[in-house]
Amino acid sequence: MMRALTVRRGAVLAAFVTFGALLSAPPAYAGTPGGGGHRAPALCGRLPQLEARIDRALARLDGDASVKGSIARIRERATVAEGNGHPQVAAYLEGVLATRRHLAPELRQRKADLALVKAWCAARPVGTTT
Repeated sequence: MMRALTVRRGAVLAAFVTFGALLSAPPAYAGTPGGGGHRAPALCGRLPQLEARIDRALARLDGDASVKGSIARIRERATVAEGNGHPQVAAYLEGVLATRRHLAPELRQRKADLALVKAWCAARPVGTTT
């Protein structure tokens, strides 16, 4: 019994040491000059589609009560459900509303990040992989 416990402790200790070494090691891509690698041209080529997708999502979220999926429409639906005596539906819609409210700032941040990627792509020579 004592031997098994010692072996088990040794295995756990080895696992922690290995895990710690993995966490403290620098990333494999840290030394890549310029970054990006072979996927950079594909990323730079997809920027217009990514921008359009984020813009569509923000337009939908920021739309008025007539726009399906907008924050205003969900708020209105929750109010109507509460007024009609459907508290479970109203509670569900309030949850959806909270999710959408958190999504809008995140999409704005992604749009700002995408602008940085766009600048990075513009600074790279066309067709390079480094």
